[in-house]
Amino acid sequence: MKRVFAFLPALLLLTSILHAQTTVSLGTGKIIGSVTGLSSASPNVSGLSAGISFDLTITATSVATPALTVTNHNDGIGVSGGSAVEIDNRNNLIADDDESLVFTLSNVTGLAVGQSLRISGIGTRSIGTTEKQYAIFDGTTSVSSGSFNTTPFAISVPNLASVKITAVGPTSGTALNSRFIINQLLLTVTGGGGVLPGGGNAAAKVTNAGIDSSGHPFFTFDSIAGESSEIQSSTDLLSWTPLATLSGTGGSITYTDEFTHAPSVPRKFYRAKTVLTPNGNLANTTLSITQTWAQQPGGYARTAVVQVPAGAGPHPVIILLHGNGGTGAGTIGALNPHVSTAIRVAPDGYLNSWNVDGEASQAPDVAFIRDLIALLKTYDNVDAGKISIFGNSNGSGMTNRLLIELDGAAFQNAGCQVSQMLAKMYHDSSFWFNATGSNAYDQTIAPAKRRRIISINGTFDPLIPYTGGASVIGTFISAQESIYRFAQAMGETGPQQADAAGIPGNGTNGYSAPFVKYTYRSGQLIHYKLIGGNHGLQVSGSFVYADEAKQIVAAFLLQ
Repeated sequence: MKRVFAFLPALLLLTSILHAQTTVSLGTGKIIGSVTGLSSASPNVSGLSAGISFDLTITATSVATPALTVTNHNDGIGVSGGSAVEIDNRNNLIADDDESLVFTLSNVTGLAVGQSLRISGIGTRSIGTTEKQYAIFDGTTSVSSGSFNTTPFAISVPNLASVKITAVGPTSGTALNSRFIINQLLLTVTGGGGVLPGGGNAAAKVTNAGIDSSGHPFFTFDSIAGESSEIQSSTDLLSWTPLATLSGTGGSITYTDEFTHAPSVPRKFYRAKTVLTPNGNLANTTLSITQTWAQQPGGYARTAVVQVPAGAGPHPVIILLHGNGGTGAGTIGALNPHVSTAIRVAPDGYLNSWNVDGEASQAPDVAFIRDLIALLKTYDNVDAGKISIFGNSNGSGMTNRLLIELDGAAFQNAGCQVSQMLAKMYHDSSFWFNATGSNAYDQTIAPAKRRRIISINGTFDPLIPYTGGASVIGTFISAQESIYRFAQAMGETGPQQADAAGIPGNGTNGYSAPFVKYTYRSGQLIHYKLIGGNHGLQVSGSFVYADEAKQIVAAFLLQ
């Protein structure tokens, strides 16, 4: 059993200047210190991953301009001299102004044997020189130096006791207009072992971090086989947004955010936390979560049937949501026999329905499924990085709602069968919901990115019209627009595919002739139109294509 103390180190990816304060994140702590002129700030940080702490001193100095001030500038850390308005760590034409921004770390404690504190970032210069632009000192001896230009830099100082990182200008030659900007400063603990309290796993090794060629932040860490990691981001180091959950492989994992770093947008910070699993292995059972709402003010036990495959795992998970009038027990085998390697979880909707628009149930179903997923993740044999939700009919309507409202770390894949989004969920170029869980749909929201989605709808569906419009359940957008709007939320920049652009099945391309396939983002989002299919995906009374749809969905969710 994995210990509850297991924790991946948090990672600073960007440093921001807000009202002359420098904020640096490392582990679970942060450093805040003002930097003005020749003064320095040495705040102590403690409570970090593996008990690491240190002092950070940031000093602005200049031979020629003795009063430098850190400016509130969108581009990152820097200093301006005199009346200059741009970030500049040199007094432009003064050759001997070779030290104007200094980071000194000292009193470092808590590093395990073999661990290092990694200092990295991105620096730029306005000239194409290859002369020395940084130097690192262990005490007074230079241990590393090199050239930044516009490329990322990264230096690890092993067995760190103290270090001084100095951005410097040319040491010889003609005076140069050598502006130097540090856009990001990264401080991460790398390497080494050490056991966390309670016998948990050693902190993972962060091996690389920075901004890729597309301007997207990324970091790479060594994962632990059988353990998953939740990736989180923050703009203020106080509140953290779950972005994704990645399965541990025992090898190196890189997470790249599609957020584009630019001076005009807020800085983002990132961290990875181990998904803790204190409850041992999940077995065949019925899980229960108690909720209270207007229809059940005294509390009501929400239940979910669980079937677990043989083997140690960790196993992928598929949560199956029944249609209106159905039950979890009656839906647990909805994708059998094609999902025998997955843990199947089939919850019961209140009054045999899911709370989507005008259904009889007014239960807080988004919160129920969120809490159910959180409970599942506490088990050793659950692969938290491979959780899928499959919904049929009313359950598909609920799946669409969960895609809109649950954060990106909750689940990775979704299958929507014979129900697309309601018009209340998407209109006026925005997705809509209500933070209280009601069906008011009066607040805009941006769905989580990085998810894979498959949808299947029949063109002869009498309950939910394929091309959209009013029904006895509500008003829907078209099935093809529904998948496209999710594709846009995931980053699709092209237009919606025309109906005629779909690729018909031919029996040799993976699906049969009545199916027509529409694909976005290299197969991340797929829609199948079943020509002649009704609400049960029967064609001319035959269940042949309904059975084929099971295979198509199962293969996608378990990919």
